[in-house]
Amino acid sequence: MISEHRHDCGHRTDHARSSGDRPSPAKPPTWLARGFLPRGEIAVLVGEEGIGKSLTWVVMVAHITTGAPFKPFNIPKREPQDVVLIITEDSWAEVSARLTVAGADMARVHLMSEADDGSGTPIFPEHMPPLLEAIEAEAINPALIVVDAWLDTVEAGLQVRNTQHGRQALAPWKATATQLDATVLLITHTNRMDTANTRDLLGSTVALRQKARMILFAARAPHDGENGTDTHVWIGPEKSNTTGVHDAVRFTINIEQHRLETDDDPGTVATLINASSAGASIKQLLQEWRDEQQADEHTPTQPEKAEQFVRDYMLGKEIVLANEVHAAAQAAGYGQKAVRTAMKNIGTSRPASPGAPWLYSLHTQSRQSTATTFKSTDTAQTAETGLFLTSHGEKTSKTTQTDTKFRQFRQSEQTWNQYAGNADTGANTGGER
Repeated sequence: MISEHRHDCGHRTDHARSSGDRPSPAKPPTWLARGFLPRGEIAVLVGEEGIGKSLTWVVMVAHITTGAPFKPFNIPKREPQDVVLIITEDSWAEVSARLTVAGADMARVHLMSEADDGSGTPIFPEHMPPLLEAIEAEAINPALIVVDAWLDTVEAGLQVRNTQHGRQALAPWKATATQLDATVLLITHTNRMDTANTRDLLGSTVALRQKARMILFAARAPHDGENGTDTHVWIGPEKSNTTGVHDAVRFTINIEQHRLETDDDPGTVATLINASSAGASIKQLLQEWRDEQQADEHTPTQPEKAEQFVRDYMLGKEIVLANEVHAAAQAAGYGQKAVRTAMKNIGTSRPASPGAPWLYSLHTQSRQSTATTFKSTDTAQTAETGLFLTSHGEKTSKTTQTDTKFRQFRQSEQTWNQYAGNADTGANTGGER
C-alpha cells in the first residue's frame, strides 16, 4: 500500500508503508438478519416466478420497519429502521396492501420510481446518483434496499450473462451497500432447468454468485398445494461467505380478504404465516424433491416389467415349475428372451434330480424384497405399477449371490424333492437352465 506524506518544503513524495504502520484489522461481518441478510453486502433471493419471493421480503420489511423480532430469520428486536423499495413486477397498490397486512410501518417504507404513482422503472447504474441524493435529502437511513426484480433495472447495454457486464451491473450496488452499511436484496428468477443443482438454477450471471455475500433460495415441494391442501414456500440460504448455512424456513401462503370484493377486484391479499424450520438446508430439500420427481417420472423398461411380473407371480409361492412361470409371463405379453433373463436375474431354476422337471425359486433377497414391498401396499394395482421402483435391494457380489443360491437349495432340498415327486415328470421340457 502507498500512503502520501508532505514535507516542509512543500514537495510531495510517495513512501512505501513501513512495517510498523500496519493496516487496521478488518471489521467482522455484521447482520441485519444473521445467516440471511448481511449488512454492507449484496444478498440475492432467487426462485421460480410466482413462488412467493415478494411475500418473503414483505415479511422482512415488516419486522425491520417495526423493530419486532422474527426468530425464523434471526431478526433481533431492535429500533425500527428504514427500507427502500424498487419494484418492477407488482403494482405499488398491491405491494402496499401486502405490507399493511404484514404489519409494516409504512412511514419507514420509501419507494423509488420514475412516476409519483409508483410506476416507472429506474435503470441502474444510471439512476444510482439520484437514488443516493434522495436518500440524503430526505434523511433516510435505510437498513435494507429491495430491488424486485433486479434484471428489470439493468440498463439495456449490459448483457448480464456476460460475466464482465454482470460485474458492471452489480458493482454500483455493492458500493451502495458498503456506503450505507445496508443490505441490498436483489430478487431474480431461477433458470428453467430440470435440475436440483443450485448453481445451475441460479440464473443471470456467474458474477451474481461471485459478488453476492448471501444467496437465498425460494422453492416449493412437488405436489405441494394439490387437492385443496395448503400451499407453502421454503426459504433458505444456499450460499454464505461468512456463516454456516441455516436450515430452510417453511411458510404457509395465506390468502385473506383485505378490501371489498368487486367485479374487477377479488380484494384478497397473500401473506406468509406459520413459519417453521424445515429441519434441512434448502440444497438438501431441492435434491430430495428432485429424487422424488425422478422416481415418479420413471418409466420402467421391459426387462424391469418382466422382473416385476415374476415377483408378482411368485408372491406367496416358494417353488413352482419353471415352465409355469414361463407360460404365465408369455401369456401376459412378455417375450421369451425377456422372461428367461428376468427369471435368471432374480431367481434360480434347477431340477430336483436328474430327469426331474425344472423348478424355479426366487433368490432370498428378491423374495424378501417382494414381501417387504407388498407389505406396504394395499392393492394389486399399486403393486403392479409401482413395485419396480423400490424392490431392488443393494447389489451383492457374485460370490454372495452364489452362496445364497446354495444355502437356499440345500435348506429347501426336501421341499424340492417333494415338489418334484408330485410333479408330472413329463413337464421337463426345457426349463430355465
